[in-house]
Amino acid sequence: MNTRSLFFSVITVVALAALPCVAQEGTKLNEKEYFEGPGFSFLLFHNNYQVGFQGGLQMILHDERVLDSGDLFLVPKQGQERPALRVLRREVDRAQGTATVFGEVEGSKLGYRLTVRNDGRSIAITLKLDRPIDWRLVEQAGFKICLYPGTYFSKSYQGETESGVFPQQFTGRTILMGPTKTLHIAQEDPLHSFSISRQDGPLTIVDPRQDGPETWFMFVAPFTPGGQGTELSVTVTPKLVPTWRRAPVIGISQVGYLPRQTKRVILELDPRDTAAEPVNVYQLQAAGGRKLVKSGAPRAWGRFLRFNYATLDFSEVQEQGVYTVEFRGQQAGPFRIADHVYDAAWHPTLEYFLPVQMCHVSVKEGNRTWHGPCHLDDALQAPAHKAYIDGHNEGAHDTNYGDNQHIPGLDWGGWHDAGDYDLPAGSIAITTLALALAQEEFGPSIDDTTIRREEREVLLHKADGKQDLLQQIEFGVEGMLASYRVAGYIFPGIIESNEEAYTYLGDPVNITDNRVYDPSLKPGEVRGERSGKFDDRWAFTNRNTGLQYEVAQSLAAASRVLKDYRSDLAAEALKSAEQLWQYEQTHPPKYAPNSYASADDGGFRRHELAATAELLITTGDAKYRDRLITLLPVLKGISGEQFGTGPGWVLARALPKVDDVGFRSIVTELAGKWKPVADERAASNPWGVRYAPGVSSPEYKLETRSAVHSFFVWGEGWNLQDDAFRQYYLHRQFPDLFGKEPILATVAFVLGAHPANNRSLVSGVGWDSALIAYGINRADWSHIPGGVISGPSLVRPDYMELKRFPFLWYQTEYVIGGAATYIFDLLAAQALTSK
Repeated sequence: MNTRSLFFSVITVVALAALPCVAQEGTKLNEKEYFEGPGFSFLLFHNNYQVGFQGGLQMILHDERVLDSGDLFLVPKQGQERPALRVLRREVDRAQGTATVFGEVEGSKLGYRLTVRNDGRSIAITLKLDRPIDWRLVEQAGFKICLYPGTYFSKSYQGETESGVFPQQFTGRTILMGPTKTLHIAQEDPLHSFSISRQDGPLTIVDPRQDGPETWFMFVAPFTPGGQGTELSVTVTPKLVPTWRRAPVIGISQVGYLPRQTKRVILELDPRDTAAEPVNVYQLQAAGGRKLVKSGAPRAWGRFLRFNYATLDFSEVQEQGVYTVEFRGQQAGPFRIADHVYDAAWHPTLEYFLPVQMCHVSVKEGNRTWHGPCHLDDALQAPAHKAYIDGHNEGAHDTNYGDNQHIPGLDWGGWHDAGDYDLPAGSIAITTLALALAQEEFGPSIDDTTIRREEREVLLHKADGKQDLLQQIEFGVEGMLASYRVAGYIFPGIIESNEEAYTYLGDPVNITDNRVYDPSLKPGEVRGERSGKFDDRWAFTNRNTGLQYEVAQSLAAASRVLKDYRSDLAAEALKSAEQLWQYEQTHPPKYAPNSYASADDGGFRRHELAATAELLITTGDAKYRDRLITLLPVLKGISGEQFGTGPGWVLARALPKVDDVGFRSIVTELAGKWKPVADERAASNPWGVRYAPGVSSPEYKLETRSAVHSFFVWGEGWNLQDDAFRQYYLHRQFPDLFGKEPILATVAFVLGAHPANNRSLVSGVGWDSALIAYGINRADWSHIPGGVISGPSLVRPDYMELKRFPFLWYQTEYVIGGAATYIFDLLAAQALTSK
């Protein structure tokens, strides 16, 4: 997400420290070095991803993160480079009740700090620079802090002489109010009301959405341009309600449960709360009314991160029907208990989301067009030595194409990865792999979508006599093979060639003119299918060994399920997979850094192991078996965690093909080493999912990475789905070591039994799902049915959050890989529990 405003072409971090208010009930600086009080938290660079509004100074007020990215801003004069800023350390003085964060502007020898003192009711923030600003280089400077718009749309703001309400959409006014000394915010909303004031200069409210709707409102306290001032102060006074308690979250699967699976209500409670009252489970009766089928006191689980938890097991309730759960007058439901409860839950992902993500085609649903046939002019060779958006990089070319030269054959296949319109080969590979294995393992047969290649047209809810899952696998394979057919290896990805196109919101058919760029034509000139308009996407083409192996694995698996559907494509996919593998076996590895392509092999040839095992499963060729045995010394040196989160599941699947005692012994031993690690992760939280230690036991120290490179913000839903995907095969091969519960727990997690709230992470699935999401239609505050968001993210050190806001990509964005593993996991849960 890009932060823009009339003031700020650049906003970056300096150094901050802070301290909050209110002596009531003992507001204090806690052991995790943030300030807490009743319904109140004030964080101090525990997070530092400010370009995504997740870092710097942050205030949580009555369970809503309302202020974020509190920071010093510097806007350079035109022609000057953006200053790079870095935070260095945090110092706390509990005796004085202060906290200070120190930082520097790299290369300028300018240091700074921000210190805050508590006067018993307010947060007094003082920014102090080591020396005056060099105004020859800087246009604007000062302190800013951002206001979360989702809570404050149509809420009031009031100054000494003016007032207004925060607008739902940009009104053409960048300055909503100011200059003023004091601002009162949302006085009509007792739980989210606060004031912000400044006595040593002006204070303004900025609405920076003129270039896009994704940014937040902003409070700005500037230094006087040209002045010699080095210090300014801002005071924030929240309105606290000491008697407030957070409402319980009733965590259950919104879709429901199979009759014989584990069923648990998981209550998330205020840290000052205990669950003394009973939880009631009701079955809705066909004749009307409801029947109490389970009532009991929840069992205390303990504390996870910020909140207390309690659970009620109702697994003995197995009669098929419709149910609700009640606790303290709150109701969750309806949900079902039924033999085929998951069938309808994954269909929208296959019948809506994946088709809508398809590139190079139009997608229509009756009289609605989701998008037109886009990017038919793919693609131009990205310029050499180009570092670009989203981690895309091009070094010296590995192809024979020159900068911005058209590469033919890239205009069919592949899905838009997420809420943007790029085609990353790594994402397409993992998506195709999970879909192929779902088809192979469970064999679903659904035909509800028509794909017309010649017309470049996809029609939803219209059968064409072909299985939809196979058609999606076919489309993924075509996307991967496109670059192989041209260059003999896999390109890392294709992405828009300018920032305006990359941040575009709307129908992707309008991003380019769908005509191949021809530099011999004048701008605006059109000649047949070529034009002089430079708007085609770039293909980033450097070879990456890990990516070649990843695609080889995916193609090998896909070839098995395509052989009876499209034998020609299946044969091509397998031949290409084998040739990719052979090339990497006979050439030095090359890990050119790129988006969605690994920078190394993990230290143990993880990509090679997985691809080799998959090719052995597909072909039975002894050379793949022999290579796995040759790699035994590498396998011996890895940990259980590397095995379990890496290629272990593929190696387990290959065991029947490897008649070597040493190989079987090592794989079995590593599986045994992974089990206690996996079990410990599942036991670390009340949902029974395998959160990584970075989530279950997060760091509270200062986040010193830059605001651009701090990436620990994603919700964990997709990672947990990946874990369940791997768990299925480990369970199948080692049933005495690995059970089915982690898979069932993950499915329940995705469908509502998770932290922060009980919203289903699958759009349109469940009674309260992610109906506002970061998809291609996010500007409309809408969703794509069947899209799977990543879900609750950790605001370090201990606050899980899932906002209903379409522009928080790290919580509400869709990705194709998450869709594929979701389909697999639900089919796996159905299969395992039906046996």
